Amino acid sequence: MNSVEMTGIDELIDNFDALLRDYPGLKGDLLEQLAGKLLGDVQGAIGGSGQVQGWQDKHVGSGKGYVAVRPKANTYKTTPGGKQYAVGYVSNAIENGHRHRRPSAVKKQGYYYKPRIKVAAVSGKHFYAGTRSKLQAEGSATVRQLATIVAARLEGRG
Repeated sequence: MNSVEMTGIDELIDNFDALLRDYPGLKGDLLEQLAGKLLGDVQGAIGGSGQVQGWQDKHVGSGKGYVAVRPKANTYKTTPGGKQYAVGYVSNAIENGHRHRRPSAVKKQGYYYKPRIKVAAVSGKHFYAGTRSKLQAEGSATVRQLATIVAARLEGRG
């Protein structure tokens, strides 16, 4: 009687079981790396003195299903006049642009001085949108890296 034998099935099953146990950690580590890259991209696009860059923070979803860069929660910027603004509000104004009071000449001691404000609105820097466009390539690279790790683990090389 002819028969077909398959060897190594127990090893494959053991490798698969180990992969299922370790997969959430592997995926989480790769998402943390991706979040770090994205945070660096956003901070680089912001430029400036570093204050607004410091307000940004990376976030990985609790189920390790997504990654985001956004302003820190419960953090406020206080103006010299004592008014508080959430850093998310300020970051949004820098990202999308904002309007402010109309430019006008200032009259002091009978003389008109050039206005400090030259335009009625400030255009946005779009640092989140710019980083979002780069995300496709970086996300694809991270998925390929995870697939390589999974394949190696199933073959018993990881």
